Amino acid sequence: MTITRRFLPALALAVLPATGCGTESPAAPADAAPAGGAAAPSPAPPEGAPGTPPPPECPEPGVRVTPGLVEAAMGLRVLDIQLTNCGTEPYRLEGHPHLVLLDADRAPVGVEPVEGSAGIAVVEGFDDAPRPLTLAPGESANAGLIWRNTVTGTGAPVVAEHAEVTPAPGAPAQEITPDGGIDLGTTGLAGISPWRAAEAR
Repeated sequence: MTITRRFLPALALAVLPATGCGTESPAAPADAAPAGGAAAPSPAPPEGAPGTPPPPECPEPGVRVTPGLVEAAMGLRVLDIQLTNCGTEPYRLEGHPHLVLLDADRAPVGVEPVEGSAGIAVVEGFDDAPRPLTLAPGESANAGLIWRNTVTGTGAPVVAEHAEVTPAPGAPAQEITPDGGIDLGTTGLAGISPWRAAEAR
């Protein structure tokens, strides 16, 4: 079985504002006071003002790992994993990420993904040789995790709720929680692709 489409997340649909054909009602002046003489609502405080939530911190060493969509076809699953340079310096990346799959209690499930497709299926990019990447601030790279959720009569099905992702040797691990988890069935097998530059949106 060959999957030809990439495992990167699907493009978000552009939502266009609706326009009406009827006559619009005249809008009240922005500074008009409501009935009863009460004062008009105050504008929202500017970003960074007291009471506004702070922006999310950028993890060390300046990159953020997040889970993307899971593509599914006839029992085959491919999870997109995205790494974004959220720091201020270029970030060099090469090879495959290292994953530790965890259950709901964050204990290892006993299945360690291997580099490449592991013979699970032929999917674009999984068995490519790793290439060095240098991500400028704001740029992203992707890797994919592949598995099957096949269940046989041998053993209990395994589901990983979380995964610890180590982007490169020596880098700190970051935890991700894919939507729906990683349902490995009784296969005991998963594969991981090398990092590659994210496609332009």
